[in-house]
Amino acid sequence: MKNINSISKRVMITLFVLLLSVVGTKNTFAQNQVAILQHNDTLSAFYGPEALSAAHEASSDGDIITLSSGNFNGCTLSKAVTIHGAGCVDDPESHLAPTRIPGTLYISKPDGTSPLTIEGVWFGTIYRYTARNVRFIKCNINNTTYGNGNSDFYFVNCIIKDFSYYGNGLLIQNSVVRFTYYYQNDQNNMNIINNSVICLNNSVDIGNTRGYNCIFATADNNGASNSTFYNCVEIQTGDTNIFEGQLNESNMQVSSYDEVFETFAGTVEYNENYQLKSDFASSFLGNDGTEVGIYGGLLPYNTRPSYMYIRTTNVAGQTNEDDKLSVEIELISSGN
Repeated sequence: MKNINSISKRVMITLFVLLLSVVGTKNTFAQNQVAILQHNDTLSAFYGPEALSAAHEASSDGDIITLSSGNFNGCTLSKAVTIHGAGCVDDPESHLAPTRIPGTLYISKPDGTSPLTIEGVWFGTIYRYTARNVRFIKCNINNTTYGNGNSDFYFVNCIIKDFSYYGNGLLIQNSVVRFTYYYQNDQNNMNIINNSVICLNNSVDIGNTRGYNCIFATADNNGASNSTFYNCVEIQTGDTNIFEGQLNESNMQVSSYDEVFETFAGTVEYNENYQLKSDFASSFLGNDGTEVGIYGGLLPYNTRPSYMYIRTTNVAGQTNEDDKLSVEIELISSGN
């Protein structure tokens, strides 16, 4: 574990200057991947593709792990920590690449008392088993699958290309999701989907769910048993009518994507434009008076992290005469 000895601050940008103890060698080299672990008032730095795994292993519930841009290897997360990435997309303003975990990340968190929170990360595959109280914010997720015992998962400002969910207590807020599997059998603990774009594969039953101000793209043989929708749009691309039998009349149906979206045609991608056509956005509103879909509601879609994140790192080529390694880590304000 490497402890930070001094911190200097600037306006909007904070520069951490680290003098780190090095064991066994006078020479070292810079690693692109950096993870900073904050435990109470102590900061520790970890380097390389395994930096996330090492920081998580050294962490305790309530700690914060800040990741730089670059690719990190997957690991198993089992603690109630907060993980801050450098963002889930290329940032044209700061010229930062995203934080990426292109392999498989496993989540095994049976205790739901305190949350595991992850923000600003691009994921390849997430595998969840016996996991409770997990929050993803401003993340891009290629594929997420499930084991048994999932509950209280929150996805806010996320893009999920392939989502299999089995459990209850799910909240999806201002996100775009393609469901390939969905199972919820608890009518007393409904899943909630707000201001989102939801694409359903064939035969997916989105049951025991309340949807508000959403756009649903349905296919063939979809179901919505025991579900209720308010101020939602259904794009019917197959034989399904998920609004059939609804007790309210606040929903509407259309037959094609181009009646609703500027460019989106059903392929969920990170760089897609999910903007509504201006005439549609102003003519059909959500129950809060804002547009339906991901740019309405209280949390309009935005990929910029909500915290200060790592911009650059500079690691000295060798230690000094006191066996200390000089490291500079520059943080940039999110601007939010």
